[in-house]
Amino acid sequence: MTLAGAEVPAGPPLQPFLDRALALAQQAGVGLLAQRAAAAGTVMQKGRRRELVTAADRAAEQVVVGGLRAAHPEHAILAEEGVLTTAGEVDKAADWTWIVDPLDGTTNFVHGLPFFAVAIALAHRGVPVVGVVHAPALGETFFGARGLGAFRRWADGREQRLTVSRTHELADALLATGFSYNRNEPGRDDNSARLTAVLPHCRDLRRLGSAELDLCLVAAGVYDGYWELYLAPYDVAAGAVLVQEAGGTVTDLAAGGDWLFGGQVLASNGALHAELLRVLNRR
Repeated sequence: MTLAGAEVPAGPPLQPFLDRALALAQQAGVGLLAQRAAAAGTVMQKGRRRELVTAADRAAEQVVVGGLRAAHPEHAILAEEGVLTTAGEVDKAADWTWIVDPLDGTTNFVHGLPFFAVAIALAHRGVPVVGVVHAPALGETFFGARGLGAFRRWADGREQRLTVSRTHELADALLATGFSYNRNEPGRDDNSARLTAVLPHCRDLRRLGSAELDLCLVAAGVYDGYWELYLAPYDVAAGAVLVQEAGGTVTDLAAGGDWLFGGQVLASNGALHAELLRVLNRR
């Protein structure tokens, strides 16, 4: 299934769901900013080496998941931290599933970098159709829904419709990537070969530390492309909606549609997609 070609689902309009996600993301963001100064003292180790979770992650998830459960009890929820649901698992069978990352970029949050976000997506029968990525420390919110477009809103209320870049040559491209927390465990692809393959051919490359914000910057035309491995659905669902609504392309690294649960993603402006696939897979 190629998710980029999925149709707008029949049934209720998406705008009320988008409004709900926006409100909850803003509410969770207020809490993250309030707890930011204390983050270093509330750090806990997750299952994977280097991966962190804080009390702020859990508090933000409580806000978002609690609000979604109250408003849409018939919907399923897949959330990262397992505060009100099992961590990383869908809590019931349903056509509509909310996918929640309460704090994407926890390491940035802990170290005082402003590149972190609350990410909320809604999927219909496995296809993400609503996406909100709120970066409270940056004062920016990215949001959109299938058929409604993608937008960026600043804290002062200004809004901009998102459109991917028009870059057609890889030599002119600014790209982004990321690295798994368990990158040096046996059998793991640490992404270094792909980095080595693509870096000589592009203008430059960035590593932001938040997959959802990386996807948003592709949607906004700041980045021309982004790829990463070993990602969970809550790392990519919201941002991918925005890339698609901004006119971009989202696939896995085999050019297929298994990017939501397949653990890898390539997002681009579309014009560079085939070339990026070729270079990234030439290792």
